[in-house]
Amino acid sequence: MRKNYFTVLIITMTIFTTEVFASDECKLETTVTGTVDTVNVSQSIQVGTIHLQLSNANGEVVFEEDGGVIGRITSQNTSGGSTLDHNIIFTDGSRIETDGDVAQIVGVNDPACSFSVVETISNFWGTKKFKQSSGEITAIGTISFCDGANGNHFDLSGTVCLK
Repeated sequence: MRKNYFTVLIITMTIFTTEVFASDECKLETTVTGTVDTVNVSQSIQVGTIHLQLSNANGEVVFEEDGGVIGRITSQNTSGGSTLDHNIIFTDGSRIETDGDVAQIVGVNDPACSFSVVETISNFWGTKKFKQSSGEITAIGTISFCDGANGNHFDLSGTVCLK
């Protein structure tokens, strides 16, 4: 009798372990394209819009939505680097939250109140299609604190694994 309980326990643990590890597998790897346009509402907060498109390996679009984005600078260093968090909500109701995005100034533009920036987004979570997603998105663009030109623009690229 004891042997039967042990066998059932081993089988149950095997099924559970298989399910846990299987949920970490990528069900659909997608290519990211899109844009982000924001304005600086303070030294540490940006608000704007995002257009995000995800395509499968065949080039078929599996997600394409516009949405709103709020970015918050959580820390800065003396070498022109910043750490940011973002909250994004799309028109279909899906959401993405990011944490610890790393942005680095890679050039000073003319006028000197505008900068070229590369940002890496890799720690994110969300709802609906983005639930348990993972990947890395690169945002390349410019930020501006110039009078009369308080706007930022980024082009998005990368990969996201949808689970």
